Amino acid sequence: MKLIPYEKFQINTDLSSVELVKRIKTFTGEKSFFNFSPSHEFSGHVNEYEFEITKNISYRNSFLPIIEGNIEQKITGTQIIISMRLHLLVMFFMFVWFSGVSIGCITVLAKVDEFSLPMLIPFGMLIFGVALVSGGFWFEASKQKRRLIELLSKN
Repeated sequence: MKLIPYEKFQINTDLSSVELVKRIKTFTGEKSFFNFSPSHEFSGHVNEYEFEITKNISYRNSFLPIIEGNIEQKITGTQIIISMRLHLLVMFFMFVWFSGVSIGCITVLAKVDEFSLPMLIPFGMLIFGVALVSGGFWFEASKQKRRLIELLSKN
């Protein structure tokens, strides 16, 4: 498992870009802030050259990947370049979290006179943060990658 929550891959298909966009639109609904019973598997926006979608899930996961795709028509078919990343606000929050915890770890290491159990708290918070982000992102990213390949590769 990678540490940084970012995945980039490509899918090649025999479909034309017009057919591919039509297929993506069939399983993608409009993004709305309060959508408690979505009718589509994904939500977001799709146009003829790119798309940005997220998976509709029935549970909370702030680390759900944002799926961005660029559609390029090639001679033999269409190539979709897909990247999965965290939401920008989540990235900002986790940057602040990791910065603060890292400063705490450095402070503890700089002032070590004798060991005490509370000194491990910043290190525990650092490990917890990494596990939280990695687990939440990669659990969904691996499922969504398989599903996208399945949906977009079929003829």
